[in-house]
Amino acid sequence: MKKVSVIIPMYNAEPYIRQCIQSVILQTWSNLEILVIDDGSTDRSLEVCEDLSRIDDRIRILTQNNQGVSAARNRGIEAAAGEYIFFLDSDDAIHPILIEELIRQAERFQAGLVFCSYVRVNDRQMEERLCKKSVKDKRSQWIIPERRESEECFHIKLERELIYAWGKLIFRDNLKGQRFCQGLKSAEDTMFMYEFCRKQVKMVYTDMEWYYYRIRSNSLSHSNDIGMIRQKLKVYERIRNQEYKAGHREWALKWERTIVWTILSAYLVMKNNKDQENSRYLKKRMLLEMRNPVYRKLPGGTKGLFFSLLIGCSISPIRVMWVVKQKICRTYV
Repeated sequence: MKKVSVIIPMYNAEPYIRQCIQSVILQTWSNLEILVIDDGSTDRSLEVCEDLSRIDDRIRILTQNNQGVSAARNRGIEAAAGEYIFFLDSDDAIHPILIEELIRQAERFQAGLVFCSYVRVNDRQMEERLCKKSVKDKRSQWIIPERRESEECFHIKLERELIYAWGKLIFRDNLKGQRFCQGLKSAEDTMFMYEFCRKQVKMVYTDMEWYYYRIRSNSLSHSNDIGMIRQKLKVYERIRNQEYKAGHREWALKWERTIVWTILSAYLVMKNNKDQENSRYLKKRMLLEMRNPVYRKLPGGTKGLFFSLLIGCSISPIRVMWVVKQKICRTYV
């Protein structure tokens, strides 16, 4: 029975960490180590973990000064004793059969990456999911892309799942020489998974929603942080540039669309919040993006709607964003 190291980076997760760890303790796959890396929490998160570790000796707790989720995950990778590594965020939880199902498919197909789909839930929905008595809701169907398709899956087919590291079971040997970028506080998962998928490791996937992603009340404020938006754009631009350089124009253009949509969405939020300084920055970025191939390919009428947002016309921003988004998503498809 292969051992799995479940890596849980933690920072001030007192309201959620008990539920998170208990969802791992209750896994049907028992050969686990639960690595909790406390990233300098100032609440009672660490105390909760210590209480749980006295009940289950599979729990190991590592502590460090606050360095960010990337540093915490990297420390977990270094300390892991399992043949496989599974990433779980401290405010999320997993279905009781998740790890068993993933490990069985990893062994069956000799895959280096196995993962499932996820569902976004609030606190009440999380309770409902974890209290379900049925272990298996329906028969899972597994998708096995060819090795050469693993990169395409990241960019096009399975982008919704593959831009995140959490919920992924990875054969540890495939992580040699790769770690999370500690200079990033946003989109660090995207960069990590991009670099991993470029290795063309064999992957297996199911659309079963066995990973429960918690929607927290402060998620929106974090997503509108200008520093995080800048870092996201930096990552997206790096991926786009590398794909242009590699001759993968279709994939590069996908990231052009992502960049345009990220800037436009953030600009409208900042403008609505009357954040003039950051609105000006994003408006300047948007004007620069009008030079890229995605904008140039848009129909004339859509370009006009797009520009109307930047000059402050009275047209409904929601309506404009909807039209522009549809056109952007269809460009080059």
